[in-house]
Amino acid sequence: MRYLQYKGVIEREYKKSLKKIMYELCVEQGLSASQGAKKLGVAKELFVYWRHHYRYERKQLLFDQTVKEVDKLEEVYAEDAKSIQLNKSFLHKNDKSLSGLEELVDHMIDYYKMVHYNSKGLALEAAKLPLYEFSRGVVDRYRQGDLLAEAKAHSKITQ
Repeated sequence: MRYLQYKGVIEREYKKSLKKIMYELCVEQGLSASQGAKKLGVAKELFVYWRHHYRYERKQLLFDQTVKEVDKLEEVYAEDAKSIQLNKSFLHKNDKSLSGLEELVDHMIDYYKMVHYNSKGLALEAAKLPLYEFSRGVVDRYRQGDLLAEAKAHSKITQ
């Protein structure tokens, strides 16, 4: 029999499309080529062909999932990008205060969000964004007194 004939036999037996059958066997049940071929009663070569055709091999599934995740990266900062103004002047330009640091960190966060948005999340430079977001969190914790409280708690332990 030819591949199409096998396909017709399997679809009639299971009363589903071959794609759905292969999805159940490869993705949901995670069967190997030998196990899947045995379950369907076909040659392993045929099962491997169908699995490759429908992109249900583990590497193909992983690749397809990664592509979907990369496509979603573009949308992460889409709303923020509309309101970001990188050309605004600094209020604390020559100021070496906590307010000046806070303003610069906010500016760098905006800059790296734009880099991330414009590159659809693929720019290596956008990897610095979490560092600046963390820095902003540290400044906020300092202003609220939480950082000092944590430092005092640690100093009691070490004394």
